[in-house]
Amino acid sequence: MPPPPTTRAAAPAGPAGLAPSAARAASTRSPAVLVAVVVAVGALDFGLAIRPIVSTILTVILSLTALPWIVMVLGRGPVTGATDLRATVRRLVFHVANVLLVLAFFGAKWLVLIDALAAPAHLVGSYRNYTAALVVMLVLGIALRGGRVAQLVAASAQHPARLMAASFGLTSLLGALLLALPMSLRNVEQMSLLDSLFMSVSAVCVTGLTTVNVADTYTLAGQIVLCALMQIGGLGIMVLTAAVTMLAGRRLGVKDSAALAEMVDATSLADLRRMVSTIVTYTLLFEAAGAALLYWQLDALPGADFRVGAEGGLGGAESAQWAAVFHSVSAFCNGSLSNFHGGLVPFADSPLFCQTISLLILLGGMGFPVIHEVIFRGVDRLRGRRPPRLTLNTRVAATSGAALLVGVALATLALENGASFKHLGVVDRVSAALFHSACARTSGFNVVDIATMRPATLLLTCFAMFIGAGPGSTAGGIKTTTFAVLFAAFRGELRGQKPRLFDRTVPEAVVRRAIGVAFLSTSIVAVVVFLLVLFEPQDPLALTFEAVSAFSTTGLSTGITPNLNVAGKLLLALTMLIGRIGPLTAALALSARARRTGHELAQERVMIG
Repeated sequence: MPPPPTTRAAAPAGPAGLAPSAARAASTRSPAVLVAVVVAVGALDFGLAIRPIVSTILTVILSLTALPWIVMVLGRGPVTGATDLRATVRRLVFHVANVLLVLAFFGAKWLVLIDALAAPAHLVGSYRNYTAALVVMLVLGIALRGGRVAQLVAASAQHPARLMAASFGLTSLLGALLLALPMSLRNVEQMSLLDSLFMSVSAVCVTGLTTVNVADTYTLAGQIVLCALMQIGGLGIMVLTAAVTMLAGRRLGVKDSAALAEMVDATSLADLRRMVSTIVTYTLLFEAAGAALLYWQLDALPGADFRVGAEGGLGGAESAQWAAVFHSVSAFCNGSLSNFHGGLVPFADSPLFCQTISLLILLGGMGFPVIHEVIFRGVDRLRGRRPPRLTLNTRVAATSGAALLVGVALATLALENGASFKHLGVVDRVSAALFHSACARTSGFNVVDIATMRPATLLLTCFAMFIGAGPGSTAGGIKTTTFAVLFAAFRGELRGQKPRLFDRTVPEAVVRRAIGVAFLSTSIVAVVVFLLVLFEPQDPLALTFEAVSAFSTTGLSTGITPNLNVAGKLLLALTMLIGRIGPLTAALALSARARRTGHELAQERVMIG
């Protein structure tokens, strides 16, 4: 009897009854086809802009891709590995935000097209910018659909340096898109993706370099976006995320805690929670007090007009209340942005206003660990208790910071007394010198035109910007403690002793790290200056000043930044990002994990000097 014929189990059908292989092929082809359509239509629309009939047809075709794109992006998509609830929530939040931004840009594109039907020549640049942004967002949405976002976050969390770099980069991109929306712009003709990206990076990196005038370019909504970006950059994305998580009553994950502890130099989980709460509390308290003081002074100004286009240089801030809040956040976070048309130049003869801003700048540049230690020392004295001795870090940061503040102020006063300060009174000159000294190391506000300063003052300012302020602060630069350690190492080498600061010996590991930071920072600035001088037809000293200002996230400018070409602006934006996350952190983010070796190489002398 012949054996019964064997039957093969039917494979589960895929979408629309297709076999699994066919379903996979169809799911692979669908995104590719949609991407091809979006890129082809977008490129044609970008090149032909603006032809009323043709541009309308192409915009309609591009708009018709929105529905299948949304379905594809919000669908589950390709997911590999196990996914938990947190990863699913992150995926949905990312994709929903992306969808909302794409819809907003579709609306902006249509608005510009409708306005361009009457006068197309004035809106070609804005139309092309919105078209390019839409194509990029649509393609990225498809590329990152499904669980790929969660996978990227998980991969970055394994490397704290990369997580920090990615968080600042993504926040800058999000800010750039928000700043490019019509609601953020006073005139849609001013829309430029490059300028939006530069301003977003400048705000997130709390730098203050600008390619446009904040008061004339951005509406109240745009200024709120800039203020939020400065606040995020000042606190740090990881610190802000941890604070929100703690306020929601949730626990930080093990990987998140480890990454954040490495960034804020916490030694334990309890220490991490204390440092996060301390940073957020001090920031909000100082900013609230600063806003109150600034509003008290602004409200008392006779005939002050904060409306757009108002005379006197104060126009664009909309109101005294918003101007006070914006400048308080900008000063404490060292963001250096002003929503006055004339910046802080109109306040050159107002010492009280200038020194209020200076105090906020110095507090933000001290570093949260130093502020915390000094405040608790004062509390102990008020309670009649003997406070513990200040740590070496606090003593070095406070002493070196004060010495640089006074030294740069005296030198600036001597150099500029007959130059950029000659139109000021005696008291105002001293105030302007102190203000410039405070800003030169941490924040880019100015009460006199930097371009009118002597070349010697510009070089001195470069030196101060390169050093920066205290560690663990909102400022950039190599930090005052790094400079102090280098000086101690040099002095110890001359005397044949180990490096000493006050009554303590500096560990060799700290000296090596200081040398590494200084060498890497100098190399980065040198490369940036070389590239700027190579591609920009500007004064080399002015280009050097802008490069150092960008790297140190200071924000002082001789006024040439808006005149740089595309390559120059992108180079400065990248320099600001590197300066904000730190040169060593940036190097670690780009490097692979170190491999341990089981042997040690033989030593041999090398001639030095």
